[in-house]
Amino acid sequence: MTRVRTASALLLICVALAWPSVPLLAQAPSAPAPQAPQNPSTQSPGADQSPLKPGTVRVTTRAPEPEKWLAQNDVKNKRRIFTCKPLACADKVAVAIVVTNSPTRHPNPQALEKFAKVDLPKSIRAGNAAREIMSDGTDKVETLVSETASLKGYPAVSNETKYIRGSTSVYAITAIIFAGPVMVNVRATSPDLAVAQQYLKAFLDATDIKEGPPLPPGAPPQAPAGPAGKSQNI
Repeated sequence: MTRVRTASALLLICVALAWPSVPLLAQAPSAPAPQAPQNPSTQSPGADQSPLKPGTVRVTTRAPEPEKWLAQNDVKNKRRIFTCKPLACADKVAVAIVVTNSPTRHPNPQALEKFAKVDLPKSIRAGNAAREIMSDGTDKVETLVSETASLKGYPAVSNETKYIRGSTSVYAITAIIFAGPVMVNVRATSPDLAVAQQYLKAFLDATDIKEGPPLPPGAPPQAPAGPAGKSQNI
């Protein structure tokens, strides 16, 4: 059961790291902005003060400089997408955030190293192999960086991937944080590598992760709550 859960969670990561969505990077200035039912970028830090149950984690996501961003809840893929408004950033950039169950509360350092340096880049390349074949080699994927890290005080994986389509390139900078029972996947995508790096860091700085008290000895893990908008308790 644990093995199946782990495989499913890591498969979700690899699917999320497939070829960047072109509409996110090419939204016309006149296009209507998709809005979430509640704009998550307006939430102030510490707005949700309800007590956390033992063994749970609250992840609160918000946009830095909220006036720059259009927010959307992608219910189908259980992710939140922030797109920089036209002319508000140095280049087009979109940030997607996904919070799911973690395959383990405490990743083994050697296993995490292998996942970062071998399994994840291999899965990204495999996920885009068909596109490369169909394009006669004009669509390519290049791993720039894929390594373990410590983010927000938790073990994490940092990945930088370059997607090449003909004469154009798009960079996807991803942070995968294993925060106890949850896995937080933050991905910034832009044609400009420095812009993607800048806003990945900005969104990570604006993301708040709080843990509840530890579970009593022998207590079963808490069941996750359903997907939330501004914050999520798991």
